[in-house]
Amino acid sequence: MSLAVALRDVERRVAAAVRAAGRPADGVTLVVVSKTQPFEQVVAAYDLGVRDFGENTVQELAAKAAALSASGRQARWHFVGRLQKNKVNKLLPFVHLVHTVDSVDVARALSQRAGERGLDVLIQVNIGVEAQKGGVLPAAVLALADEVGTLARLRLCGLMAIPPAALDPEPMFVRMAELSRALTARAPQATSLSMGMSGDFEAAIRCGATHIRVGTAIFGERSERPRG
Repeated sequence: MSLAVALRDVERRVAAAVRAAGRPADGVTLVVVSKTQPFEQVVAAYDLGVRDFGENTVQELAAKAAALSASGRQARWHFVGRLQKNKVNKLLPFVHLVHTVDSVDVARALSQRAGERGLDVLIQVNIGVEAQKGGVLPAAVLALADEVGTLARLRLCGLMAIPPAALDPEPMFVRMAELSRALTARAPQATSLSMGMSGDFEAAIRCGATHIRVGTAIFGERSERPRG
């Protein structure tokens, strides 16, 4: 399947899921996850209309964002991987939204370096309580949100999660929606909910996702490392 056909198919499925959920047509942002894809594929996706791209390493995001901008194309870059404090400086010139704040230390590092323009962030929730996965435990979400709320240069926009691959994600999406409502009760601006990937984004939309992160369904199976 060509990139154009795959992208249009995903866009069609997103639109259908949004309609079925009775939500506004512009209520879901499709973040096209381009990790390990060659830069030429990013350019091709941009030229097909994609404006939101996601990467899970700082090095790859910075390189692709700089190259895309140099080509005269301006996109919004989403960081969706685990963030190390020593990589913050390299990330900040390019990133539009950090989806993976999971500790006070990471939040403070971002705030200290964000500059006057500030930075939009999401709190990552370890909704499946997986030892190997990043994210704050569900019970600690509101406490971390309160800490982030004290950092003047960060704008807390909502929550993000990656459910365990081996389990039905829908109950966890429902739980994330509950956490989102609890968060917005005390931080009304924090309405974003980033959840859902290639295999489950329709369920995520049913449960209130505002951002879905889709790579494989658009680009095909990924290589182990970037090509080109």
